[in-house]
Amino acid sequence: MIKVRLFAHLRELAGTDTLEIPIGVMRTTGDLLDGLTPYAPSALIEALDDQSAMISVDQRYAGWEAPLHDGAEVGILPPVSGG
Repeated sequence: MIKVRLFAHLRELAGTDTLEIPIGVMRTTGDLLDGLTPYAPSALIEALDDQSAMISVDQRYAGWEAPLHDGAEVGILPPVSGG
């Protein structure tokens, strides 16, 4: 099982701050993104489609091809802007 923690407006789109996804054949964070469809609302899937969100695995920033393991905690944060 992978625990996906959502932040800011992504949490609002999903209607929850945490999703639990069976690891199945998901080996990377990119696989996770591709496999979210049955577990998340379409609005969240669409928001993540361009992979501009920041991602972490086990509380360390990672890329969209980072390896996953059973029990991983994945954080997904929307892009931020500042000035």
